[in-house]
Amino acid sequence: MQGTGNPYWDCVEGEEFCLPYCPLCQKFVFYPRKLCPNCFKSPLEWKVVPGRGKVYSYTQVRVSALPEFDSITPYVLALIELDVGVKMLSHLVDCPSEKITINMPVEMVFREIAGQKLPVFRPGEGL
Repeated sequence: MQGTGNPYWDCVEGEEFCLPYCPLCQKFVFYPRKLCPNCFKSPLEWKVVPGRGKVYSYTQVRVSALPEFDSITPYVLALIELDVGVKMLSHLVDCPSEKITINMPVEMVFREIAGQKLPVFRPGEGL
């Protein structure tokens, strides 16, 4: 696999989920950046993490602001609180919108959406 030079997207291409980690603060960081937003001193390390968490909030997108997503509307955009302590926006798939609840456990999967492999979430264990 030829890398892009971007650790986040290189991991996604290999169907792994990696996040920056601050060894001084001992916290994960999202969105990816070069320095820790807490201590501003430490260069960050990239670590593979499990893509598990819970739905923090969500909305159903009926009209996309981006033409690339027109073909998949309506879709659910969710704010996911990952078990490692950060939140990220992502698509929620494989679940009818009427079954989604706040705090619902979710797990990451990788899907091709609008011509790009993306990390998305589906209902997790026990659902």
